[in-house]
Amino acid sequence: MPATDPSLGLRKRFILLAPVILMPLLASAQDFAQPGVNPPPGTNDSTPATNQPPAAPATQPTPPANPSAVEQLTQSNRELLDLLKKQQGVLEDIQYDRRLQSRQIEQLEVRLTETLQDNAALQAKVAKLQAELDALPASPPAAPASTPPPTAPPAPAPPPAPATYLPPAPEITPGLQSWHRIYTLSGADNQTSDSLHIQGSTWRVLWHNQDKAGDAYKNTSALFINAFAKGDTIPQKVCAKLGSGGDAASLTGPGDFKLKIEASGGKWELAVEDFY
Repeated sequence: MPATDPSLGLRKRFILLAPVILMPLLASAQDFAQPGVNPPPGTNDSTPATNQPPAAPATQPTPPANPSAVEQLTQSNRELLDLLKKQQGVLEDIQYDRRLQSRQIEQLEVRLTETLQDNAALQAKVAKLQAELDALPASPPAAPASTPPPTAPPAPAPPPAPATYLPPAPEITPGLQSWHRIYTLSGADNQTSDSLHIQGSTWRVLWHNQDKAGDAYKNTSALFINAFAKGDTIPQKVCAKLGSGGDAASLTGPGDFKLKIEASGGKWELAVEDFY
């Protein structure tokens, strides 16, 4: 039997142990061979990254607001607000004046309408009475008397109507304040006077209204007079009269005024006097 070679046994053992020893070494070699993760570009990286987006530009700081400009703008806004408030107050005053004027005009129209209706009713009554008188039969002629009756004295004729119912113009005292008659007007229907320039702080309108002749026309006339200052539409009452009669109305001056007369069923006259 041939003798066993000791080197042969060692080779067999090496062959059997080689895979056990080489496998861990190969695994370690593969771990060393794997590439590492590229670190992010830092301050020490000399080559810039080509795929990185450009950095956003730095935001410029907003300069602080100018306190003087802000204060001027605030003051301008306050002045504009005050102006708007004043304009609103003026508009409210104008609206109030217009409402007041409308109410006064409506009241005058109502009074005038009522007066005209009453006048029309009286005119119709007079016409009816006149028609009844015309329908009465004429009285037969009286038989001649043997002795003529004594004739009665004729009735006195009614006194003629005065040329004016207004008082005479006042006398003027030199060097002293007194009444000055500056304007007169008369008529039987609606009229508007000329412009009246008043110098004194007080002036007056003397007026008179007169019915038509006859008892049937008693209290059938109407007269309304109002004064208007220049540029103003609110009337100042002078008179409102039904039937015959007259009076005087005092007003406040100075300034320019006009008189508006509304009348029906009679005759009227007026005079304007200024105190200075």
